[in-house]
Amino acid sequence: MERVNFLPVLLASDINVYSMARAFHEAYHIKSLVVARNDSGPLKNSKIVHIRVVKDLDETEVFLSTMKEIYAKFHAKRKLLLIGCADHYVRLIVENKEALKDMFVLPYADKDVMDNIVLKETFYGLCAKYGLDYAKTFIYTPEMGYDFELPFDFPIVLKPSCSVSYNKHAFVGQHKVYFLDNMKDLKQALKDIYDNGYDDHMIIQDRVPGDDAQTYDLHVYTGSDHKVKLMNMGNVLLEEHTPKGIGSNAATIVECHEEVMNKIKYLLEDIGYEGWADCDLKYDTRDNTFKVFEINIRQGRSHYRITGGGNNVARYIVEDYIYHTPLEFKMVKEPFFWHVVPLGVVYQYVKDKEKVKKVKELVRQKKYCHSLYYDQDLGFKRWLYLKLRDANQFKKFKHYLADKESK
Repeated sequence: MERVNFLPVLLASDINVYSMARAFHEAYHIKSLVVARNDSGPLKNSKIVHIRVVKDLDETEVFLSTMKEIYAKFHAKRKLLLIGCADHYVRLIVENKEALKDMFVLPYADKDVMDNIVLKETFYGLCAKYGLDYAKTFIYTPEMGYDFELPFDFPIVLKPSCSVSYNKHAFVGQHKVYFLDNMKDLKQALKDIYDNGYDDHMIIQDRVPGDDAQTYDLHVYTGSDHKVKLMNMGNVLLEEHTPKGIGSNAATIVECHEEVMNKIKYLLEDIGYEGWADCDLKYDTRDNTFKVFEINIRQGRSHYRITGGGNNVARYIVEDYIYHTPLEFKMVKEPFFWHVVPLGVVYQYVKDKEKVKKVKELVRQKKYCHSLYYDQDLGFKRWLYLKLRDANQFKKFKHYLADKESK
């Protein structure tokens, strides 16, 4: 067994976090320290993590004091590798890099680089510069009031320019993304959002037609030398459909589309990016192009498909930032299936039955994985939790997808 002289410190408590902790455990046989506001479902009864619950971790002062406590406790014996597994935690790391850099290994670019991607207005400017297609876009500011016209027709998509600020002003009925068919509903959604404290811009976009299976995500690892090392693109066969979860991947198959992947590779290298990124896209059958929606400054929810497919996401970070090992570029091309909902849900709710056939063939060939079912972390209580979670997935998809489509 290779020598391990580091401790992964992971921020958040969702599937993204568990998948990252699992990657570290598979590669280095170590437990990660998870720091989060709560001990949520994906981490329940896990034996591959130590969990530290900090109620107000999102607040800068609490975050920094917690990080100092962790450093004081652990730094004497090993290096500390700090990884955010949600947008707001990555922002906290990046915005406080000066205070953290002497305590932790930070696999992230500086704030000015990240701002180019996080702020949607700036990001779409980058898309235009680097030849990436994106949906027709209207930037709404609160000063416009509610007497405005759109330069394109409904249906539209409404989403925040700054998701970090948006998530800090949660309210009953809030959606991660709004899919709207008329001006009345758009104005009501805007009123709800701004009445509850959000004060940044909103992005209104032409809705690209098609169901979940037209959606794609692209995971990219860019090294500390600002050169892309790994690209893994997937066709999102199925997404979550709860109000808070809409747009979150539930099942994907690896597909390689080199033209758009190379454009994103050039963008990330040219702006000096570092670390993992996750790009959301949708294929537009109207003009046969991939429309880019956003690049998240972290590994995406479905990143375990990279590890499951043979390219451990934790190893990329560790070999680069801890051991300083040169990494070669790889663009993953081999089909591989990933899911976090039961196979029965996938078979029932993916509309394209040719893709269902493809999934079944990959399952038959054992070229698939599930983020949460890890044979090294499957005690009875955790197994029972996962089985109950599976049963609940059938109920959620029936309520939020099947019942909605039948109306």
